[in-house]
Amino acid sequence: MVGTLIAVLGTLAGTVVAGFMQHLTTTRNAQKATAEARRQHLASAIPALLAALARHREQQYLKIVARREAQADTTDARQARYAARTAVTSAVDTLHMATRDRELLAAAQEAVNAAMALGDATESELDAVGLRAREAHTALRVIGAQRIYA
Repeated sequence: MVGTLIAVLGTLAGTVVAGFMQHLTTTRNAQKATAEARRQHLASAIPALLAALARHREQQYLKIVARREAQADTTDARQARYAARTAVTSAVDTLHMATRDRELLAAAQEAVNAAMALGDATESELDAVGLRAREAHTALRVIGAQRIYA
């Protein structure tokens, strides 16, 4: 009778341990899948923001060249600049939905601020403002890659 009781308790204990181990494995796999999904979202959001920033800077430089050549600002040119600015805003919003990483978000905001400053730069400030925008872009690229491949 005692032998049977020990056998039953052993079987129950084995079942509990096996169930617990299965639960741990399932939980770890779910955590890994969630982490990979977040990494993928980040891997999409960061390049999208970098591309939007580059398009915005391109539009600002086109405005500057047109101003240097004394060309009138056209409705189409303004619409293209506004569309580029809206794309930056949308890309920043997407990045905020993909991460809460304060350092990454701060680098993104600096890159946005630097790119937006190009539109208001005077001719004498242009070199410094352009350099700041390019350096902020590079810093965002570097920290973004670090976060994606961490």
